Amino acid sequence: MNIIRIMLTLVLAASALTAPGVDAQTPRTLRVATLQGAAQPSYKGLVKMADLVAQRSNGTLKIAIFGDGQLGTEQESIEGVQIGTIDMFMGSAGSVGRFLPRLEAFAHPYIWRDDAHMLAVVRGPIGNELSEELRQKAGIRILDQGWIFGQRHLTTKQTEVNKPADMAKLKIRVQPSGVYLDTIKAMGGNPTPMDFKEVYMSLQTGVIDGQENPLNVIATRAFYEVQGYLVLTGHITQNQVVLISDKTFQGLTPAQQQILLAAAREAGDFQNQLLLDDEKGQLELVKSKGMKVVQPDKAAFRAATADVYKKFEKAWGAGFYERVRDAK
Repeated sequence: MNIIRIMLTLVLAASALTAPGVDAQTPRTLRVATLQGAAQPSYKGLVKMADLVAQRSNGTLKIAIFGDGQLGTEQESIEGVQIGTIDMFMGSAGSVGRFLPRLEAFAHPYIWRDDAHMLAVVRGPIGNELSEELRQKAGIRILDQGWIFGQRHLTTKQTEVNKPADMAKLKIRVQPSGVYLDTIKAMGGNPTPMDFKEVYMSLQTGVIDGQENPLNVIATRAFYEVQGYLVLTGHITQNQVVLISDKTFQGLTPAQQQILLAAAREAGDFQNQLLLDDEKGQLELVKSKGMKVVQPDKAAFRAATADVYKKFEKAWGAGFYERVRDAK
């Protein structure tokens, strides 16, 4: 009887080890969607993450990167992660706001004192709290949200913008997120939501007058070809999130899960340094291509956008904006 019990135990243990999605020896490839292109630091961060994961898992876990919106818009990609048709996504924290509104607070204009403040929040207790809330509500897990995308600046085709009043009637493309829309409105412009793939052509044809993005996007996407002015408003310092379907994550072995978490953090640090190293050269590049660089009255823009958060207090919870803003 004891022999039969022992044999049964061994069979059950072997079955558990070879269950689909749990066998550490069965190679598995995770698809990650992003809007970013190969020249951008965040895309290079994904390449670094893929290399680390493949190396540390001895090839049993791999990441396939689908850039330039190949798998859909940001919202489509995040929905894919939620329902499990896409394994992972890397993009702006604000874009996840429809699933967890408080994440939009990270995109509030001028909320961050510096990059260290941002990283302390998104990788600290507040970030961990929101990560768990997103996992429970939407079945989406955040691997890391400390990928800095850079300070977002304004570009225009023909109008030199020095103060909010100069933005009157200008149609400015923004991503379809409440905070972004209200920020441009508070800055004096006419916010126009648009999928990123349509931006260059819309700038070229005059459908929109301008857009706002970090230097790495403006330079690598050659917006200097269709825009005359770079206005260094620095109105939003954006962080990126690396998301994974919780179902996908739970289907990995504990060792693979830890490899993925550590690689996301290390790759984030790697891309953050790339971003910092590239910015000076990118500023010189757009200047050399003919863009006029404007140092606007940043204090005026800061004052104009100071109350944007009040519209979102109910969704974020009273005091949440101040908690993020004042975190040490």
